[in-house]
Amino acid sequence: MLKIKIHNDTWKIKVVDRNKKKMNPGEGELNLGLTEYEKNCISIRNGMKRSVTRSTVIHELTHAFLFSYGNKVEDEEQMCDFFGVHGDEIVSLADRIMEKEIDCAIG
Repeated sequence: MLKIKIHNDTWKIKVVDRNKKKMNPGEGELNLGLTEYEKNCISIRNGMKRSVTRSTVIHELTHAFLFSYGNKVEDEEQMCDFFGVHGDEIVSLADRIMEKEIDCAIG
């Protein structure tokens, strides 16, 4: 498990078994990633292609950044503005997570 700091919050990043209930919440549903705000935890499903995993990490980090900075996205322009400000940091953290957590879990 890796811990990262986003704004004033510490988040845990975990690679989880693809068969866990939270990664398969209902019939025909699956989560590639899951951001649990009440736990400050991001779970990433194992067993995916590296490119899918990286996109999922970036997606979940964006959720975490929005939460940690107190943003609620209501339209596309607001989301683009947010990513314009925090995108480099999100992608940089995604690369760090891929290197330290994901590659270790699948390698």
